[in-house]
Amino acid sequence: MKQEFKFRKNTATLIFLTGYTLYVLIKLIFQDFKDLPLVVAFGVLLFIIFIGCRPNAYEIENRRMTIKYPLWKNKEVDLMRCDTICDPVSRMADLVTRPHAIEIYTENNKRYCCFPKDRQGFVGAVVNANKRINCQVHEYNETHRKFEKKRRRENKREKAQLEEGTH
Repeated sequence: MKQEFKFRKNTATLIFLTGYTLYVLIKLIFQDFKDLPLVVAFGVLLFIIFIGCRPNAYEIENRRMTIKYPLWKNKEVDLMRCDTICDPVSRMADLVTRPHAIEIYTENNKRYCCFPKDRQGFVGAVVNANKRINCQVHEYNETHRKFEKKRRRENKREKAQLEEGTH
């Protein structure tokens, strides 16, 4: 079954690009054309890098994750070669700029950072694709444990009712 997860946009990047666009507009309003071509060319380059070369979707199908890029070649990740899926490791720059990241580590310690909008669904799809992966995503583990406890309690109640019915 193919599941697709949209990419969560980085707020800091959007604020920066908006500010840069406002800066260019202010230069146009005040007719400061001295270095405008350089500023516009650099702005176009920033937009291409920040919007075109970042992933826009993640697709999980048949134990493979495809990271889709708008202007770049799509990247394939074999989920069966992945060891761990976790919250971002404590690096100050990553925690400040990307607090919603999910990191996937392969057997040879290659790190893939994913930023899906639906974190729970994404982690659930990865865990379902590779049952042996070590899941250390706190949010997913807490809700999963609650559902497991609830399911176990219901199974105990059903067994108790069946035993009472047979006696």
